[in-house]
Amino acid sequence: MYRAFMPSEQEAALELSKKALPSPGTVFENTALSSVPSVQTENNRQLPNEYNLDVPFTSQAPHANWDFTHEEACEEAAILIANRYFQNREFEGPDDAESGLQEIIAWEKENLGFFESTTADETARVIREMLNLQAQIIENPAIDEIKRYIFEHKLVLAPAAGRELGNPFFKSPGPLYHMLVIRGYNQAQFITNDPGTKRGENYPYDFETVLNANHDWNGGDVLGGDKVMIVVGNN
Repeated sequence: MYRAFMPSEQEAALELSKKALPSPGTVFENTALSSVPSVQTENNRQLPNEYNLDVPFTSQAPHANWDFTHEEACEEAAILIANRYFQNREFEGPDDAESGLQEIIAWEKENLGFFESTTADETARVIREMLNLQAQIIENPAIDEIKRYIFEHKLVLAPAAGRELGNPFFKSPGPLYHMLVIRGYNQAQFITNDPGTKRGENYPYDFETVLNANHDWNGGDVLGGDKVMIVVGNN
């Protein structure tokens, strides 16, 4: 997990891209979208073409202190974001977010023996045992499958080979291992809360970028890691 930075020209490009994003909780119905077929779920329920949940955001370094602990805290930030969503709680500020991160880190140290680079299975364990939320591991996730979970008001946590994401706000060369929260989608992109940068709220990634970068920790051989994601829901 690495500190983010913001080149001015990249910021302008990102802001232009974000103008096309759906606002939280919005289902789009307009002429431009009507010609695009809606996705069919396994039980034949129709999905909207664009959907975005209202999910609170914090970066993994709420006070912009990118020391070792916070460079390693993307999984904890993703867990915390998911927890606040299901609690229907916003972050009250950096102190609130930092306190939440430290609680998760302390739990992991006590119950896992470490907090750095937790696998999908280990992350799911934290979600289940500490937060009492559902956490299901899905293998080889597909675009439509992820969309279905989002439309069901679940969140999808995606472990990734961070350098494959190509996020311009990561400090070069980017994190070896990373984790982000998928909160929505449009016709070409997943909409994420990416805690690896303070500008990660509603951050768009192309579908294939997320799927190609999706790899579990795998003992540090991240590019050889399994393609798995964590679906988080209420009990």
